Amino acid sequence: MHTHMVQRIIKLSLLFIKEQLKEPAALFWMIISPGAVYYLLTYSRGGLSPTTSDYLENTSWFYAYISSSVAFFGFSFYIIGRRESGFIRSFIYTPIAKAIFLAAQLLSYSLISIIYCTVFYLLTRFSFETTDNGNYWTITGRFYICYLLFCIPGALLTLAPMNFQNANTVFSISSFTMLVLGLLSTRQTHPAIDFANTLNPLWLAKQIMTGGTAEHSTLIFGTLVVFTGTFLATAFYLRINPIWSRY
Repeated sequence: MHTHMVQRIIKLSLLFIKEQLKEPAALFWMIISPGAVYYLLTYSRGGLSPTTSDYLENTSWFYAYISSSVAFFGFSFYIIGRRESGFIRSFIYTPIAKAIFLAAQLLSYSLISIIYCTVFYLLTRFSFETTDNGNYWTITGRFYICYLLFCIPGALLTLAPMNFQNANTVFSISSFTMLVLGLLSTRQTHPAIDFANTLNPLWLAKQIMTGGTAEHSTLIFGTLVVFTGTFLATAFYLRINPIWSRY
């Protein structure tokens, strides 16, 4: 029984990945663009000092933002899209089917997120001569924890009665707000900004990527626990009816 479920999850996740590959040009640009933006911003500030710069200190915000984009506009966004397309209504109407669907959705976009992380790493790591905080497996592990962190609010938002267009607006506003709060914290310190960032997933993801805080292990453990609870709750409360005006 368990083997059969795993096989169904893998087959469905491969189907979702194949769906993403139908637009290779768009996928290619989405993968390459973070690296291009990184170099544009870097050289606009006077270029790199690879012998003295810390790799993760220079790239942690990018890894955090990439993980948030895949979680919001991949994992979560397409749950809502498939609900509206009728996919969920047609095939997912039992608790087991919901669990298989969500596991396949998570697996497919986990693989896509790792691809994003790997490409960005390959595009940026060679410009740093130092090896401190630059280990690929360490970075990938931390990046994946960040991805799970953003899947928590993303999964909760899929439970709201939103359609595809409204979801796009909500995710865009959420991403922009997190980015602004995070950037403000790098420019100035203020108690209100510091408090807001304690609830800002993007700022928390930056802390996970750098690993420079005493609470690093606690943050990772808390992310895994909360994600597990959120995933189970989403599987139980997942809306199976598409939000169409004609229904």
